[in-house]
Amino acid sequence: MLDAIELEKRGIPTATIVTEMFFDSGRATAKNLAMPHVPIVSIPHPIANLPPEELKARSEATFPQVLEALTKPRD
Repeated sequence: MLDAIELEKRGIPTATIVTEMFFDSGRATAKNLAMPHVPIVSIPHPIANLPPEELKARSEATFPQVLEALTKPRD
């Protein structure tokens, strides 16, 4: 989150990807650092023991959200 926030402050778009378990923590961190609108994309938790095929499927399913986060104009 900290890297994403620093990049966003410099005008560089980011898309932080977290599992659902860490979404609220990421959002709270962004809010506490005065950057509440930093894009965070969540994927289902857990991912640690998934086979490569499942990770690929989740990545592909998340791609539209990541693309939007990187290309949507910031407020």
